[in-house]
Amino acid sequence: MSEKKFERFGKYLILDHLVDGGMAKICRSRYLGDQANKIVAIKMVQPQFSNDASFVKMFQDELNITFGMLHPNVMQVYDYGKTNGQLYTAMEYIHGANLKQYLDRLKERKVVFPVEITTFIISQVCQGLYYAHTFTDKLTGKPFNIIHRDISPHNIMLTYDGAVKVIDFGIAKADTNSEATQAGTIKGKLSYLAPEYLEGLELDQRYDIFAVGITMWEMLCSRKLFQAANDLAVLKQIQTCKIIPPSQVNPNVPKELDAIVMKALAKDRSARYENMDQFNRALVKFLYSQYPDFNASDLSFFAKELFGQEIKEDGVKFVDYGSIDITPYINEMAQEESKTGKIARKDVKDAIQKGHPQKMQVLDLQVEDVTGIELDKPTLEATSQRKNTAKAVSSAPKSTRTISHKSGTSTSVSKRDVNITRTGSRVTTKRDFKNSKPESSPLSPVIIMIIAASLAGVAYLQSDLVESMIGINIHHIIHGEPSRQVSSVGPARVDNSEENQPAPKAKFGKIILSGVDMSMNITINGQKKEYVGNAIEVPLNREMTVTIKKQGYASFVKRVITTANQSSVVVAVPALDRARIGLLTTSLNYSAGSKLIFDVDGETVEKEMPFNDYQVPEGNYSAKVVNPILGTEKKVEFRIEENKKQFLE
Repeated sequence: MSEKKFERFGKYLILDHLVDGGMAKICRSRYLGDQANKIVAIKMVQPQFSNDASFVKMFQDELNITFGMLHPNVMQVYDYGKTNGQLYTAMEYIHGANLKQYLDRLKERKVVFPVEITTFIISQVCQGLYYAHTFTDKLTGKPFNIIHRDISPHNIMLTYDGAVKVIDFGIAKADTNSEATQAGTIKGKLSYLAPEYLEGLELDQRYDIFAVGITMWEMLCSRKLFQAANDLAVLKQIQTCKIIPPSQVNPNVPKELDAIVMKALAKDRSARYENMDQFNRALVKFLYSQYPDFNASDLSFFAKELFGQEIKEDGVKFVDYGSIDITPYINEMAQEESKTGKIARKDVKDAIQKGHPQKMQVLDLQVEDVTGIELDKPTLEATSQRKNTAKAVSSAPKSTRTISHKSGTSTSVSKRDVNITRTGSRVTTKRDFKNSKPESSPLSPVIIMIIAASLAGVAYLQSDLVESMIGINIHHIIHGEPSRQVSSVGPARVDNSEENQPAPKAKFGKIILSGVDMSMNITINGQKKEYVGNAIEVPLNREMTVTIKKQGYASFVKRVITTANQSSVVVAVPALDRARIGLLTTSLNYSAGSKLIFDVDGETVEKEMPFNDYQVPEGNYSAKVVNPILGTEKKVEFRIEENKKQFLE
């Protein structure tokens, strides 16, 4: 297992496939983290559907419903987003089987569900659905008014440990849905529809009560309730709704339970239980009056009796999965994150705290832009040999490495055989002249100048970084401020005083977005952010402009700031208004190379001129026409009105 190469999907390691569907696949996965050993189920939408607008809306509708829910009888969603062009959700991994698999296994053995086990399972389903039906948005106080609409044995999971989970709110109806159900389409499995659905009535929570009643009837009778030769015949059975009590099929069903099931299956929904809580209370009362010794752990024993072989095989698999060395995958993930400015300095921090000497290579070649450089390891080992066609003077290793910048640019740097010995919070340098003489190389002066220029640039622009490494703030020296002294010969003594301790790691705040969906573009201070389920990390004490855009809608702009006292800020994005768009056209008189530059919702737009019928939101604009070739700049103003064309001379 340790030699096998696994696929990494973002911050998850794919272990094996559970379900491969046409639109999505569900995989058993391991969360990649230093401090966690969590198995999750990842639902990965196929790329072609991940970019389909209607599918994205459906995907977002399900997330709007499920992401905030937390109940022991409802499968939990941990995370969601888009990775490698695929939408995904990370869900609670339920180690068990669905109710349909239980029914099939019992049929193989020619037995039916025990009455007490059936009652307990349906009671738990009622509790999960009552929670969903009454679920309220904590940020707004508004009820979601959820109706599952797809309750069936397929969507009820039973863990091998005896827990019951309602899953798959994919077609659930709620106030958060983006679109109403289209006429003529059937949502849900045909055999579990309620009569009011066929009558075209507005659905409410009692619709799910009917579906739960069907499921319970089938568990007690070990056969489908509505079945016929074709779909039309099934629909007629539902419409007439002539149902016999379960006891007529299974004599072990008490009359008291017959009454509960038949009440849930009443054709007139006003005759059913008013809500899932009432349904559950009736079940619990019956269960413990008829089976006072029943315990929830009985379901676990029942599951292990039916699926003992699967549990044993999974146990071996889990131990194998636990033996996987996830360090290479975490390192690979860290390298990817470093390219987006999310560089963790755990290794550097640990080395400083432990006081172990670390060898670092000096940056050699030119540095194009050193803003925000962060090194993710204190030791950069040379991995390639340099060829020198001139007179051989040294075989010192040298390699080139790309260091990510926070600004999104990258710098190619090289490393030579100059050792920096680091102990505690101070650093001393010493040139390694082993087996070589600098003066023997005709390139030495050039290399020395490049090294000096590179180090000077880094030292000035990254004075805080240099100070944390060697104890000297170059910026303070240049501007006439005093600096600490450090010996340049031999290893420096460790100074444990508070003043000379390493600078604390920079702290970040979080912006938590509420009310966004996958069709929206998110930018913070002009930088585009991936749509993810968790918070967006931002620097503390800096004003951030959050811009939410959606095609065809007016943008939402909010300025926020995070501080040490308030490190998390929730930005509630309201329903976006339809955009009021006009058209802008420029004359042909503008010379080649001219650009129109103006701001739209906090973002700068640069448009090559001339252009025709460019869509611009309604409003007044101050812009400038710039021609870099001629070195000219001209200020212009224009107004855009909805559904009108504006001509710019």
